[in-house]
Amino acid sequence: MAQHIINPFNQRQVMQREDFEIFHYNNSATFSCPPHQHDFFELFYLLDDSLDYIVEGLRYSMTAGSVMLIAPGQIHRADVYGSMRNIDRFVLWISMDYVKKLTESLPHIRFTLLGSMEGRNLIRLDSETSQLIRQLLFALHRETAGDAIDSAQLHRFIISQLLIYCGRCIVQAPSTLTPKAALRYREIIQVYEYIVTHLKENMSIPDLADRFFMDRNTLMRHFRHEVGMTPGECIRWHRLESARLMLLDGASAQEACAESGFSDYSAFYRAFKQAYDMSPRDYVASHTNSRGLSRSAQGDEGGII
Repeated sequence: MAQHIINPFNQRQVMQREDFEIFHYNNSATFSCPPHQHDFFELFYLLDDSLDYIVEGLRYSMTAGSVMLIAPGQIHRADVYGSMRNIDRFVLWISMDYVKKLTESLPHIRFTLLGSMEGRNLIRLDSETSQLIRQLLFALHRETAGDAIDSAQLHRFIISQLLIYCGRCIVQAPSTLTPKAALRYREIIQVYEYIVTHLKENMSIPDLADRFFMDRNTLMRHFRHEVGMTPGECIRWHRLESARLMLLDGASAQEACAESGFSDYSAFYRAFKQAYDMSPRDYVASHTNSRGLSRSAQGDEGGII
């Protein structure tokens, strides 16, 4: 097979096109992936290796050649276990409007995709179908790099085939999320959402446990299991990410520190440098110098998996 471009990874989670975006990644960026959700469909195809994928509290074990299809609004994250390594995968984003348009003449597929997918996100394929999905994704990725006059039509044909294959498999996949697991997941996600929306407030593990009527050890254990990090690590990660985005928007390091919830600048500086391997000032300078190139290439980048 001809060599294909591997997209540079970044954490953009908003679609810039109105129809679809496709990315071919081969890196270890999934190791620090927090729970997140989109207002579009995400198709994740694992080219090799294995990992766990958690969707709405249900943990799926993915192997090479399997597909994870996440519906809009579903909270999800990848969980790469074992030694540090690159993960080769395709990520395809498809807008809700584009899915509706493509399935106008496919009512059974539309009903499947727009209905409840709870507990049915993992699509295990037979070897022949998996190879077809692989070929379609490579073809779609290659086609988006060109500007042929009939590319838009070919895009529609390829994505329609992908949706049909996935839809067929979804209807055969039973939901396996137990009520107890769903309740536990929702309880932890309430804690997670509180953290994300109250970054400027002082938060401690005992305070969070009291607020959500949990034992401290229970909170720590279930939070790590569902979110992939401790509550403290989660607070730190989101504060740093908030500060990083503010810096790129033109805020000073001191402003980003205060607005993202850090009470001490020296602690913020050390944490930022540890997380991004450079100081806040150097981080802004490195992105300012390459901003023109980054903007021209944004259509080929994006997305935590």
